[in-house]
Amino acid sequence: YETKSECSIFFEVDGPYRCMVLPASTEEGKFLKKRYAVFNFDGSLAELKGFELKRRGELELIKTFQEEVFERFLDGNDLTECYDAVAAIANYWLDVLDTRGETLDDEELVGLISENRN
Repeated sequence: YETKSECSIFFEVDGPYRCMVLPASTEEGKFLKKRYAVFNFDGSLAELKGFELKRRGELELIKTFQEEVFERFLDGNDLTECYDAVAAIANYWLDVLDTRGETLDDEELVGLISENRN
């Protein structure tokens, strides 16, 4: 017998798109839920599946972060510039968490840590 380790994903593509974002697991053998974001050539979001941005009952902070970070996946002329743009958004939100929102006014902070049921 021959043993082989393979990590495969099969896609059915509906049409030409500019970009598709798929989160990856940091652990081998750990499965992720069906999550992806697909962008049209004009930069608009064609499809979003499985992210908190689309769900009711999630913290507004998470939804706001995802909305801002998804827009940055289309920035830059190469992968490094894209990652730099995404990292800038991630670093901003990490700073907000690390400082417990001290740079935000009270109303904005309460809005971000509240659950959105819409």
